[in-house]
Amino acid sequence: MTRFLCRTAVVAFLTIIIGGAIQAGVAAPPTVTITASRITVTGVTPGAGVMFFGAGFEPMRDHAVVHRWSTVVTDTDLAGSVFYDLAPSVTWNALWIVADLSSGEYKVASTPGYPVMRASLPRQEFKRTVGGAVGRFAYSRPTADFLYVVPGGAWTLLARDGEPTDSDLVADGATEVDLTQLQPVVNGELTPEAFVAGGTLFAIDTSRLDLMEIKIDAPRLAGAQ
Repeated sequence: MTRFLCRTAVVAFLTIIIGGAIQAGVAAPPTVTITASRITVTGVTPGAGVMFFGAGFEPMRDHAVVHRWSTVVTDTDLAGSVFYDLAPSVTWNALWIVADLSSGEYKVASTPGYPVMRASLPRQEFKRTVGGAVGRFAYSRPTADFLYVVPGGAWTLLARDGEPTDSDLVADGATEVDLTQLQPVVNGELTPEAFVAGGTLFAIDTSRLDLMEIKIDAPRLAGAQ
């Protein structure tokens, strides 16, 4: 009986240790705090680059000015935190995607007091290129600011229907993007030719300031035509 109890205690102890190690190795989304003049991010990978990708509407007397942001701040202090100063201050509606470029974890946030508007799309589909790779995405809006994030990198593209950034070059009210057209947020990074499971694709419609967010998995890619 004593031997059985000792063995049970050892197994339980190892379960706790192994479980804790696995849990500790799982990356978590960063914590994002937004004020009018600064975005502070904590809980990122020490030394990682952090992507600040956003769009906002600044109200004027009789119209609104669209602002776009796309920048990377590196945690040079290895503190697991960074900040991005907003100048001039942003008190109006702005939508942000803040991503840890090392882990691929991210947080979607907005100016305090404004909700994050989610896009409801009648059509969104991944498509295969001539070579068979899942490297295209069709989106039923005429314009979108795209961001593709995977652990280790990120790429962006502002696409417009019927323009060279629209891969079918047809003005049909929808935008189709080719992954190879996206630009790296860090100079020197190679642009991938195919979407991969574990990546996330975002699209901000800058005419409505709403967000599409797709967590890419293997079944979604397998269904591409």
